Amino acid sequence: KILLFGGDRLREAGPCSILADFLKKNKIEYLIITDKGHFKKKISNNETFGTRLIKQKHNFIVEKKIQKKNIQNFINKKTLGLSINSIWKFNKQVIKLFNGNLYNYHAADLPTERGAGNISWRILMNKNKNISINIHAVDRNFDTGNIVSQNKLKINKFRYNPIDHLKEIKNVENKLLKKFVLDYIKNKKFMKRKQNNKKGYYWPRLKSDKDGKINWSWSSLDIISFIRAFSHPYNGAFSFISGKKIRIFKAIFKKSKYKFHPFQNGIIFRVEKDKIYIASGKNEIIIDRKYTKNFNKDLKSYLGKRFIDEK
Repeated sequence: KILLFGGDRLREAGPCSILADFLKKNKIEYLIITDKGHFKKKISNNETFGTRLIKQKHNFIVEKKIQKKNIQNFINKKTLGLSINSIWKFNKQVIKLFNGNLYNYHAADLPTERGAGNISWRILMNKNKNISINIHAVDRNFDTGNIVSQNKLKINKFRYNPIDHLKEIKNVENKLLKKFVLDYIKNKKFMKRKQNNKKGYYWPRLKSDKDGKINWSWSSLDIISFIRAFSHPYNGAFSFISGKKIRIFKAIFKKSKYKFHPFQNGIIFRVEKDKIYIASGKNEIIIDRKYTKNFNKDLKSYLGKRFIDEK
C-alpha cells in the first residue's frame, strides 16, 4: 500500500494526481491524504484538485492534521509514505510508524533550496545552475533527510518565469516518481546520500498577494527579477496607483538618456499606445498593458502619476 500526502501544484494537474493515475492503472493499492487547501486549489480554469480526485474516482481522505491515530490503520510494515507538496511537518510518532519508509518529493535542489517557494527564490537570486529535484527520507526537520533519488536539471537562462521552470521540472519529475514507486515495490535498494548542512539554505513559503509588493526604490534589475519571480502561474507582483491594485507579470528595462533622482522612481513619465515608461534610477522600466491586470482603459490618465506601496 502507498500513502500519498499532499496534492497538486497551483494551476497544474500534477504531480500528485498523475502519480495516483499511474497507481490506479497498475492496480497498486493507494490512498491520498490531502488537506482542505489542496482540495480547493485550482489546477485549471474549471477544475480543482478535489474535483479531479472525485472525477478520477481516486481513493482519498481530507485531514486537518496528520496524527498517528488517524493513519495507523492504513499502515503495515511494507507501506510506503510519499509526501508531495504536503503542508504538514510530520511528528516523531508518525515518522516512526513508517519504519523508515516515509519520503518526501522536493521539486528543487538540496540542500541549497530547502523550504518552499523555491522557484521564485531561485529567480530572485538569478540562479540557473546546480539545480535538481529530489526524493529524500523524512526526518524531524524540513528537507534535511538522506537523499534516495535525484535528477539534475539545466534551466535555460532565457527561461524567465516560474511557469517555464515548472515545464522543465515536469519533463522529468513524473518519470522520477513512477520509477521510485516501482523500485520500492521491487525491493530495490536506494542510494542514501547524506546532505551537507553547511551548504544548506532554507527559504519560507511565499504568497503573491502578500509578498509580491514591488519596491520602486530597488534597482531596475531587482525590480524586473522580482516581477518575474511572481509571474505565471502565480498571481503576479503588484503595486498601487490611483487607488487601484495593479498586477504586473512582465517588464523590461533599458538605459535612460537621463539619470533619474530617487524621488522620481516609480513615476510614469511617458505613455505610448499600450506601453508605460517608469523612472528607475539610470533606467526606464517598460511595461506593456497585455502583461498586466486592472489598468484603466485610458493609459494616458496615469501620465505623471506614481506607483505607491498602498492604496
